[in-house]
Amino acid sequence: MRFGPNVAGSWEKAAEKEWLLTNGRGGYAGGTISGANTRRYHGLLISSPPQGGERHLYVSKLHEELTVGSHTYFLASNELGDCQQQNGHMHLVEFSMEPHPTFIYRCEDIYLIKELFMVHGEATTIVRYKLESNRTCKLRIYPLVNDRNHHAVNNSPSWPYEKKLTGNMVEVIPPNGSMLTLDSTQGEFSELFAWFYNMSYEHEKERGEEHLEHHFIPGFWDMEFESGGEFAISLSLHGSRVANYKELHQLEKERHKNLLSHVKTTKPLCRELNRAADMFVIEKNGEPGIIAGYPWFDEWGRDTMISLPGLLLVTGRFTEAKKILAKYARYERNGLLPNMIPGEGEPLYNTVDASLWFFQAVKSYLDYTGDFNFIKEEIYPVLKNIIHNYRIGTDYGIVMDADGLITAGEKGTQLTWMDAKVGDWVVTPRYGKVVEINALWYNALYFMTLLAGCSNDPTPRKLYGELALRVQEKFPATFWCVRRDFLADVVYRGERDERLRPNQILALSLPYKLLSTRQEKQVLDAVGRHLYTPYGLRSLAPYETDYRARYEGDRTRRDGAYHQGTVWAWLIGPYVTAYRKVHKRSRASRQVASRILSPFFHHLFDFGLASIAEICDGEHPHTPRGCPFQAWSVAELLRSYEQDVLDKTPESTWLCSLE
Repeated sequence: MRFGPNVAGSWEKAAEKEWLLTNGRGGYAGGTISGANTRRYHGLLISSPPQGGERHLYVSKLHEELTVGSHTYFLASNELGDCQQQNGHMHLVEFSMEPHPTFIYRCEDIYLIKELFMVHGEATTIVRYKLESNRTCKLRIYPLVNDRNHHAVNNSPSWPYEKKLTGNMVEVIPPNGSMLTLDSTQGEFSELFAWFYNMSYEHEKERGEEHLEHHFIPGFWDMEFESGGEFAISLSLHGSRVANYKELHQLEKERHKNLLSHVKTTKPLCRELNRAADMFVIEKNGEPGIIAGYPWFDEWGRDTMISLPGLLLVTGRFTEAKKILAKYARYERNGLLPNMIPGEGEPLYNTVDASLWFFQAVKSYLDYTGDFNFIKEEIYPVLKNIIHNYRIGTDYGIVMDADGLITAGEKGTQLTWMDAKVGDWVVTPRYGKVVEINALWYNALYFMTLLAGCSNDPTPRKLYGELALRVQEKFPATFWCVRRDFLADVVYRGERDERLRPNQILALSLPYKLLSTRQEKQVLDAVGRHLYTPYGLRSLAPYETDYRARYEGDRTRRDGAYHQGTVWAWLIGPYVTAYRKVHKRSRASRQVASRILSPFFHHLFDFGLASIAEICDGEHPHTPRGCPFQAWSVAELLRSYEQDVLDKTPESTWLCSLE
């Protein structure tokens, strides 16, 4: 994945392409391939402090100045608040992602190569430089540091930073913050007390957010080279890390290589997705978790359960999958799993579907591992408790109706994944009986019937079986729209929302059959004709009144389009799985599945490099938007590629061995 000067050296083109590094703790570094920071979330070191808490920006950038003879080349790229630009990107001749983000600058006949990597498990970023020159030249590097929540900006340049200089190393201690250590293998550090004013973040400006920020400059390194050389700078909350930077670099290269050790295919999309999956798997407080997306999301229960099969089971990371299932089982409260686990504070439980997706994650884990004893002893009691609470009623109006279907929520609430809300305006009100919630409910009951049978638990088995039969009978009668030949999205007190949305595809893609073959074909046809795009499914059909073709503008406009036509990449997984099931997994359907997924290989080069975006515009050219690196987008694409294109579907051996 390489880009030449026509892309990396173009402000407009380079701003569209973002790189990301992660440290396995939820920390990250990211920016654009021009070197400019276009989001408040861009920076070289963004991490929680070692003692835990919310993620903070600690180092924004390193600004390099290369002097050759009497001429100085400024390599920094920035947009400033007065609409001026610093155009160091014009010296870029190449940006590449292998093995890590690497910038190559040319100034006359001198090349400066800058490679970035993070130390796995640490709040540490290493910047590795190589100067290729046959002439004497000088290099000056300024670090731009900060200490603020990664969701905020610092526009008050008056913080009383403390500094301690020791040779090439400077320790910066912001008020009430963690000590940041900046060290270099070469050069002499000279002290400053200066500020870089009014760095402007283009994306934030477009989104109507605060977009101007000031960064503290504690000083600079000066270096002189007679004929080139190599050196490194470490940015860390764990003290200086430059002494063994070569060893750390090699360890990170080997770790990335090992991520592909289980991958048996040479298909480039599959291999890239396997590597992308690792970004989202973290360890926090001694337990693994899944970050929903970078740069701004935390751990979300729904996203975790949808993502777990693709990120951890397809990739062979069974131990982490097991620990995550056990962790969320411990978080269960009144039948609910957390909607979000924030960096600080208590979990939030405002979701109806996280618990139901938990059943699907457990089933997938069993299918891949056959680890029945763990499920029976630690998870099965929690699953029973979820069913019990959904039957009798739990928080947020979640309860089983007399017909066996689940109803949830009330006016002003948003409990499903279509959860955009602006003030008191719930953009997509979905209270009542929701189509995918009841498809998940049926699949949970059917799975529990089997699990209870394997656990020699006859009374619950009988109950779950009877409930599953009741739901199977009532689901089509409740949701089927005879005049439209597809499923209603929501039913509330007999009123149907018959707008065409993609949620009904889950009634086809989930393991256990709910509809007749004719109905399945009609749903697939409606979704394929009106919602399918090369990068996912539209969240609303274009012919509907509330359809929005573009996701852009301020927060109100964006949230108003979020689930009103915007394309969601993660839905391509259920769509492909449904397509293959409806067509009886024929050879022709496998070829079509491959065609459906193939555009995503090109998408790897478009936005969040080597990853899959959260959303795209509803209309051509389907510009990628939202979160550039999204867990369930990567996970569902990888899962469906493995299972539906490569036909690597796990067998449910746990059932066979216990019959």
